[in-house]
This record gives sequence, C-alpha cells and structure tokens, in this order.
Amino acid sequence: MDELYGLPREEFVPARRDLVKRLRAAGDRDAAARVEKLPKPTTSAWLVNRLVRTDPAGVDDLVALGDDLRAAHTQADGARLRELAKRRTELVADLVTRAGTDLSESITRELEEMFTTAIADEAAAATLRAGRLGSVRDLQVEQTWPGLTLAPGPTAPAASPAAPRRPARSRSREALAEAKALVKDAESHRAEADRAVTAAEDAVTAAEERVRELNAELDAAEHAELDARRALQTARRDAKAAERTAGQAWRKLQQVEAE
Repeated sequence: MDELYGLPREEFVPARRDLVKRLRAAGDRDAAARVEKLPKPTTSAWLVNRLVRTDPAGVDDLVALGDDLRAAHTQADGARLRELAKRRTELVADLVTRAGTDLSESITRELEEMFTTAIADEAAAATLRAGRLGSVRDLQVEQTWPGLTLAPGPTAPAASPAAPRRPARSRSREALAEAKALVKDAESHRAEADRAVTAAEDAVTAAEERVRELNAELDAAEHAELDARRALQTARRDAKAAERTAGQAWRKLQQVEAE
C-alpha cells in the first residue's frame, strides 16, 4: 500500500483500483477489501506523505524535537522547555514551507496541526513518519503531556497550589468540550464529503474508461467500413473488367461464325 501514498494525488484512485484488481486476481480478497476502503488522501495529508519521502531529514528533526520536549518535561526544565517551544514554532513553520507553496489557509492550518501533533505525541510521530496519512484525523490524539499543549508557544506557568478554583475554568472546560464536539461533527461531515468525492472520482474514471472503450470500438468499426468500401471498389473494377472480357469474347465468336 506504500506505493499508493507515494503517487501524485490525482493518480491515487486509478492506482487503488488497479491494486484491488491485482489482489483479487491473486486470490487475496481480504487485502483487496482493505485496499478498496482506503480513502484518497486530503491535500494536506498528501503533502505530508510527499514530504516524508522527499525530505526525511525534516521529519527526523520533528521526531527528535518531540523526544527532546518529552525529556525536558520529565526533568521539569522550564528554561529548556521554553527554548524547545520556540524551536517547535520555527520548525513547524519551516516544515509547512517545505511541504508546499501557495497553500490555502485551511491547508496551512491542517499542516500545522499535523506537525505539531506529531511533535507532541510519539505514536502520532510514528504514524506521520510512515507516510500513509489519509487526513489530519489519522494523527488526532486524546491527550498529551500535562502542562504541554499542542499549540506552538511557551507553556504557561503553573498556578499556585493555594489558588482557589475559578468558575471560569469550569466554563472553559465546557466550552472546550463543546468545541471538540463541533470539531468531531465537522470532521465527520468532511469524511462523508471525502467519501462522496472519492465515489464521484471513481465514477468519472469508470466513465472515462467506458468512453475509451467505445472510441476504440468506433475506430475498429470505421476501419472495417473503410476496408469493406475498398473491397467493394475492387470487386466492381473486377466485374467491369470481366464484363469487357466477356464482350470481347462474344464479338470474337461472332466473327468466327460469320466466316
């Protein structure tokens, strides 16, 4: 399946279909079914998959930074965390630039989210490094290290243990839960849209293949018609020649009989 995710995005659907056919022909129906369900990568996921293959050093930097951040957090090294947080912001921006140019705001935001998530979560980093992303959802994680958020920037100082709980914190959590629910719904709708786009692309590809088949049949029919017309012309010439020969023979016979 790696070969699919290394292709140009517009070639994914035809290549997936060919791979499914080959797997079925080989008798591996389970693998064929799994491949058939693979979604076409979103633009941002495709850009990351390409970056993994064309710029592995940049991905190595991302993984190494994640390791350094986890180590600094374990050691409670505030100065080191602030230094690495700045480096994180710079690296994410650099990786987005390496991934592509003239990107829309939404694609840029998704790239930033994927790179930042991979830095914060070791499992997400491994998933990104494999280069088989279908969308930003493939890297979503439920939680990260305490006190270290996914958003680039320095961590906030811890609150004093004696500080009382503030109702606003509860409201913030409720707002966060609502925001996460909205994101989940939006991601669900986007997944449905992605599936609809993939189905439409499959239909277009199938229609194009049928048009090519019909064009080939039309070409063959036109060639057959041309050959038939040529054969008819030849037959008519031969018939006229035979008619002339027969006429000459009859005239010769008449001359002989007259003598």
